[in-house]
Amino acid sequence: MGRTDTCTIFWKAGSWYASITVNCQPERETGNGVVGIDFGVLTAVALSTGEKLENPRFLSQAQAKVKRAAKELRRKKLHSRRWQKAQRRLAKIKRKVANQRQDWVHQTATQIVGANSLVATEKLELKKMTRKPKKGSIRKRQKTGLNRSILDVGIGMLRSAIEYKIAEAGGIFVEVPTQKVKPSQTCPACGKQQKKDLSERVHRCECGCIEDRDVASAKVCLKWALGTSVPSRGEGSSTATPAAKYCGGFQQLASKKRQKPPAQPKAAGV
Repeated sequence: MGRTDTCTIFWKAGSWYASITVNCQPERETGNGVVGIDFGVLTAVALSTGEKLENPRFLSQAQAKVKRAAKELRRKKLHSRRWQKAQRRLAKIKRKVANQRQDWVHQTATQIVGANSLVATEKLELKKMTRKPKKGSIRKRQKTGLNRSILDVGIGMLRSAIEYKIAEAGGIFVEVPTQKVKPSQTCPACGKQQKKDLSERVHRCECGCIEDRDVASAKVCLKWALGTSVPSRGEGSSTATPAAKYCGGFQQLASKKRQKPPAQPKAAGV
């Protein structure tokens, strides 16, 4: 329960909306599990448990309707009544896609946070990943299609939803440094790094480890967050020495909680 602070009524894309702000303290429950996550395009979410959530592809499914509505809009006289009607029709289709994506993001994030108190994933620079292709690039169409697929999944929205939901539940969210750990190139069993092409969807290592590429990446993220040694990064187990500023083994977390606060200086004359 909370106190309603503001209520804003606004018109958007042919519909009325109410934005209500409530002053409250959110409470969310979480499980005792730990999980690593790998985000992708072919598979939207791959968990270290082996579970995979397929890309819903909301925009791809509605792409034919979007193209048809956009074509009708271009044929109308600018700002005419028929142009406005076609514009509302196009906006309605895009709004439905956005609502479907947002609903899927929140349901998926709630499902993950509800079962795990620690979530680890690699740090992604989405702005660079979805950067426009260079002028004159021979792979301009492929890059444009890749950018559209990344945005269609809503990776940034899903990552942000998981982060704030697990914070509300009192859990831990860890971002693994991609350039340092290289989860997609590292073996989750022995830690050896080996470059792979995007077409290689199965991880195979000399140590005998055979795993789905995305699941293997998620396992590497989880091991790094828990402080398990990854030999390829040239460090020992982070159970004794934290691997990063914001993460480490559970022994470090427990030791920090057991530390006594510094003694306060006594006032003069006491």
